[in-house]
Amino acid sequence: MGLSDNSLGRSLSDVFAKTVRRELPKGYMEIDLGLITPPSANPRTDFDSQALEELAASLRLHGMLQPIVVLKREVGYEVLSGERRYRAAKLAGLAKVPVVVREVTNPQHVAELRLIENIQRENLNAIELAKAYQSLIEIHGLTHEGLAERLNKERSGITNNLRLLGLPEEIQRLVVEGALSMGHARALVAITDVPWQLSLARRIAADGLSVRDAERLAKGGPVTAPTAPGEGVAKAPHIKELETNLYHLFGTKVTVKEKGGKGAMTLHFDSKEHFQRVVALMDRIIKQANHGG
Repeated sequence: MGLSDNSLGRSLSDVFAKTVRRELPKGYMEIDLGLITPPSANPRTDFDSQALEELAASLRLHGMLQPIVVLKREVGYEVLSGERRYRAAKLAGLAKVPVVVREVTNPQHVAELRLIENIQRENLNAIELAKAYQSLIEIHGLTHEGLAERLNKERSGITNNLRLLGLPEEIQRLVVEGALSMGHARALVAITDVPWQLSLARRIAADGLSVRDAERLAKGGPVTAPTAPGEGVAKAPHIKELETNLYHLFGTKVTVKEKGGKGAMTLHFDSKEHFQRVVALMDRIIKQANHGG
């Protein structure tokens, strides 16, 4: 069947105008999903594919209950916040979605509004939030104090978030993936010894250590055990290196005594829970060694 003359003659703007279905009583309207484009910049960069599939399945069953916030553009609309719902709606094959339209043109206001909307709605991880803060500061020449005033946040909170961008890329990735929390990251950012910082981050992620444990280990630092009273000579360099490596492995002080090919190795712990974690780690190492053999 061919297209009618009327269809051929319609302008693109006419199509856009006719796809807006109706004004709804709760302050939003429903438009064709095809009229919406992804955000040109978004503080949120990490989207879990499985979570998107689960959200898409929910949208198929129940529809979209929370509208997407969009900006009116010359042609169509751009997502301001709600990119996760936008992506899930596309996966679900929805034809139309509810939206709230914001008519804002000032780039700085758009960036601030995008960040505020995402903070309130999208549960940004600590690294995404820090990068969003940094972007606003660099693009618009704001101070930490100025940004805090605009976002109605404490200046100290802004500063603490921005410090996380000084963490090694590997640690930032662990935060983005959810293996480390904001509290873990704050404990790690105070460490200046990068190898120890990385080692402790891996240990926290692998063993699921609490923030309190992370803070305790971070404050302790990668120190080797001091020479015991009465010992007249300092430990050999290879013994000191071994103690440091074992400290990194177990996350606790390890003392090695050796003389004439004989000696002892002592692992220290300061609580029952700490002891159980050390034993569990040793058990895992033994199982891995047996499996590898």
